[in-house]
Amino acid sequence: MPISPLTIAIQAFSALAISLFSAWLTVRLSKNKFRSERLWDRKVSAYERVIEAFHNSKKFSYEHMRAEYSGGEVSEERDKELRQHAKQGMEEIRRTTDIGSFTLSEQAMDIIFEYEHKSNETDHMESWQEYLRHDFEITDEYMQKFINEAKRDLAQ
Repeated sequence: MPISPLTIAIQAFSALAISLFSAWLTVRLSKNKFRSERLWDRKVSAYERVIEAFHNSKKFSYEHMRAEYSGGEVSEERDKELRQHAKQGMEEIRRTTDIGSFTLSEQAMDIIFEYEHKSNETDHMESWQEYLRHDFEITDEYMQKFINEAKRDLAQ
């Protein structure tokens, strides 16, 4: 039995419709995957910046404590450098909380806010050593909390 031109047209139209839908779906899924990968990359970058900022902030108290315990002093030049790193670290943490709040998880933001609050609780400090120990312990504790949250958030 011969195939009618109408049957051929319907089959061609069906094949074209299926291929167009498949192509559209493939592009759509690829676009979504690309967006989610870019968002993940931005999240990684934001988490890395904050962790590096914690590290730079912690370095100040660590080096001063190490010098205190060994009976020495940090040179004036190194002290200025450490203070600058610590200041930049705190500025980076604040900047990330302002800008990166759409990338970081709510828990990560809470950790940062709690860290800022705890690190400013220095009114009861009576000595330089006590301040250094407080600063180091708080910064190290919240850096570890932040790292754990980054791992959890990025694993999702």
